[in-house]
Amino acid sequence: MVVAQHRPTRLLISQQAIAHNLAVVRQVSGCRTIFMAVKDNAYGFGLLPVSRAVLAGGAQGLAVAVLDEALVLRTAGIKAPILIMSLLDAQYAQACADQQVIVTVASLAWLQKAQHNLTGTAPLLVSLGLDTGMGRIGYRDRAEIEESIRFLQQHPTQFTYQGLMTHFADSDTVETDYFHRQVRRWHALTDGLPQPPMVHVANSGAAMYHAAEVPTDIIRIGTVVYGMEPSEGTMRPDNYLDQIERLESELIMVKHVPAGEGLSYGHTYVTPTAEWVGTIPIGYGDGLSRKLKGFPVLIQGKKCPIIGNLTMDALMVRLPGPLPVHTPVTLLGQDGDQRLTLTDMAQHTGIAPWELSIRFAERLPRKLVD
Repeated sequence: MVVAQHRPTRLLISQQAIAHNLAVVRQVSGCRTIFMAVKDNAYGFGLLPVSRAVLAGGAQGLAVAVLDEALVLRTAGIKAPILIMSLLDAQYAQACADQQVIVTVASLAWLQKAQHNLTGTAPLLVSLGLDTGMGRIGYRDRAEIEESIRFLQQHPTQFTYQGLMTHFADSDTVETDYFHRQVRRWHALTDGLPQPPMVHVANSGAAMYHAAEVPTDIIRIGTVVYGMEPSEGTMRPDNYLDQIERLESELIMVKHVPAGEGLSYGHTYVTPTAEWVGTIPIGYGDGLSRKLKGFPVLIQGKKCPIIGNLTMDALMVRLPGPLPVHTPVTLLGQDGDQRLTLTDMAQHTGIAPWELSIRFAERLPRKLVD
């Protein structure tokens, strides 16, 4: 991994904004415990800096997708509870027990295989995942769930029955029929079962819009804390969240281009009149979508549109005049009374804001501020 420290482009992450958004979620959902999803490099914002920021800001645990993410967190000295939300091979059961990470399990057969791989003294922390309609992973048969709980209870030195969970496929839209269908299926699968310490079903959408309908004592959230309104404004406006990111750079070249000149690959943009053009050192190699052509950046509080195709390492913008090299550029964040957000980018590109954020490349320097 190469991080480009010797250029002016960087991604700044606000700890204050993260803490604010966590407080909003806690107030709206009434939750006691927050597990913050930091999978896929914390949605692109940086696994270690974001994990430290969310724990300092009030989250009690972290949720990842793969064991490797959990191991990086433990190696970095993070001792908070960690939940692995995806399935992993039973051969890694002892590694998970050693690191005291909570594994998601979706079958009795997996538990039986894992038992043969558990040779240490620490029990494996198990959260049973139920498929109520997402269709991705999880138990679908109540009898097998009951048998798995009995198995866990019969082997207390090797397993701890830590959690019971599901995931909603459609909790962040005005159409709620499928959400309620999943809630009914959850009750059919779990009512009357022995309850573990962690019953966690609410994702960002369920926590923010359905707190009265599902258990929210413990929630697993992501997008809302990253400042991205889960429904993208259809359920409520996004001004209750603080923007956590600022993507900034500066002009590295300014030139006066005559009319009729093509710019960038394919010459998809030809100057209609003579104009000033600035080059900024960031491109699709840093994770920006090539669909951002025409999207503005902010320079001295003014919107300057991206012209021509983005290249791997740079993009060009139309300037209002002959600005100096090294003039600051804001690609995401506030400049004067103007602001650009991932939701703005999403509306321009047709790509969800959280999909845009996870594209941020490793070479973008990330830094916690305030």
